[in-house]
Amino acid sequence: MKNKKKHPLYSRWLNMINRCYKSYHSHYKYYGAKGVTVAERWHNFENYVEDVETRLENGHLLYEKGWELDKDVNGGMIYSLETCVVLSAEENNKLCVEKQQRKVMAFSNTQEIEFQSLSEASRNLNIRHSSITSCLKRGNRHKATGYCFKYVV
Repeated sequence: MKNKKKHPLYSRWLNMINRCYKSYHSHYKYYGAKGVTVAERWHNFENYVEDVETRLENGHLLYEKGWELDKDVNGGMIYSLETCVVLSAEENNKLCVEKQQRKVMAFSNTQEIEFQSLSEASRNLNIRHSSITSCLKRGNRHKATGYCFKYVV
């Protein structure tokens, strides 16, 4: 590919790579520092473009303003063809707000504690946000504390 830096998707791709792997990036603390990665195939810009154009449902919309690549709907911790979807920026922001406002229940054999949000549970139990998220997705116990987690409906 000639002069990939001029490609319409290049800055979007580079930003994704940098926030996952470059500790100096302003959003690294929300991505790379929490274990978010990019699939090996997408480390190559040409592969990323090929997948967006030919394999990712609605990938063509990423050429337009107001559309975003989201990893959280299907996966959470990796940017890949299998885990990403294309959402409007408005829809993505709405999902982020809803996710932050969902109540979480922490429970063990002896107690149940309800929290107003995942962040509150993380602060009060002194458990990393990403660890609770992992327990929620996999349905397993947090090894150090023995807590299981579920969203309160």
